[in-house]
Amino acid sequence: MEPKRVMDTMLVSRVRILYIRSLLARSPELQSIKVSPVECFLEKPNSGRSRSSSRSNSPGRSPVRYVDEQIQGFKVNIKPEKKSKLSSVVSRIRGFDQDTLRQQQVTGGKLREIQEEAKSFAVGNKALAALFVHTPAGELQRQIRSWLAENFEFLSVTGDEASGGTTGQLELLSTAIMDGWMAGLGAALPPNTDALGQLLSEYAKRVFTSQLQHLKDIAGTLATEEADDASQVAKLRSALESVDHKRRKILQQMRNDAALLTLENGSSPIQNPSTAAEDARLASLISLDGILKQVKDITRQSSVISMGRSKKKAMLASLDELGERMPSLLDIDHPCAQRQIANARRLVEKSVREEDDPAPEIHHAQRPSAELGSGTDTDVAQWNVLQFNTGSTTPFIIKCGANSNSELVIKADAKVQEPKGGEIVRVVPRPSVLENMSLDEMKQIFSELPEALSLLALARTADGTRARYSRLYRTLAMKVPSLRDLVGELEKGGVLKDVKS
Repeated sequence: MEPKRVMDTMLVSRVRILYIRSLLARSPELQSIKVSPVECFLEKPNSGRSRSSSRSNSPGRSPVRYVDEQIQGFKVNIKPEKKSKLSSVVSRIRGFDQDTLRQQQVTGGKLREIQEEAKSFAVGNKALAALFVHTPAGELQRQIRSWLAENFEFLSVTGDEASGGTTGQLELLSTAIMDGWMAGLGAALPPNTDALGQLLSEYAKRVFTSQLQHLKDIAGTLATEEADDASQVAKLRSALESVDHKRRKILQQMRNDAALLTLENGSSPIQNPSTAAEDARLASLISLDGILKQVKDITRQSSVISMGRSKKKAMLASLDELGERMPSLLDIDHPCAQRQIANARRLVEKSVREEDDPAPEIHHAQRPSAELGSGTDTDVAQWNVLQFNTGSTTPFIIKCGANSNSELVIKADAKVQEPKGGEIVRVVPRPSVLENMSLDEMKQIFSELPEALSLLALARTADGTRARYSRLYRTLAMKVPSLRDLVGELEKGGVLKDVKS
């Protein structure tokens, strides 16, 4: 049964080593770790440290981690067999040469004995586990062979012996030591896990701690940045939320492995850096973002809706309420909020109309030219094309865009039948212009626009025409990205009425 247990623990070691090396490859914080050289783990019997152990103090090989001056080396019990002159003569007479005698010193039971001793030495040896993880297997065995050849002269390859069996002895010895160490590193030492498992836990703690500190540093930098407008507030909030999400994800990974959060052999648990300051800034930015969105909404309403005195008073009161929410912000966010609220207040106070009474009915000829669609600003950066299929053989093609005043501009043929008269460009009046107009007055306005728009908007009654025109205006404006917010504000203000009243 013993060979089976050795195979099992060796398999555990191989899997652990592969996993830890994978962790090393993707974790810069682990790649700077250095380990004690193999000479620190090997020792000649009854002679203390080997003569090669002085290499551990040589320049450039000073390890940063897992350096323990008290490391108990593994004693390699190999001695040259002492034979009398008579036995040597008898051996030669029988045909045994010197190489054969040397091979007999490290074969059979001696190799098994060395392997078992190596296994016992490796059980729970975390420093040796680090050596295995950070050193390729082939390189480690080569270093062991080199140490054996240097410290046991009777195994050295010299002269004609190079073609004999000495090299085989070094290979057998180094393999026995490697296999024993590998088996021991994968063997558990109750109540603790195996040495490689302990090393994996320690490395994982180090990686998690480093990642948490890195995120703490990033969040700390972001938390000190000032935001000047709504877009910067949104970006800063998004960045802090992203960092917070990553931090919580790491903490969840740590909770999933309870072993990483417990004390083992006096080791310290993972320290989760405090993020109180960063969390406070994130909460402040969330509150500031809400304030700025309300300020933006008030600003849009003041520029779209015909405002009476009571409406204006209500908007100013809303701005006052937003100002009262300043204590929910950190000092660093006060200037941005105060500046945006002040700008919105100026826009509301500059509103032209302040009558409480409904807007007086005026003839369309007295309305501002921009409202009636006869504005001269028809410079459009990009046209968007819509096709209206009305059941006729030729669909209506209307191009739409926006001018610098955020007004809807269309381009279409003057007539739908030949001769079409070429394309004309017009600023389209807002649906509010048609309010309180008769059907004839609406037809008069539509006569100044491309015929296709008139045919799509006109109905048998004035109310029906207003409803159809509202739907048409919304369809055209929604095709223009820069006017979509305007459509939303018109809908909130009740300007767009796409159902018959």
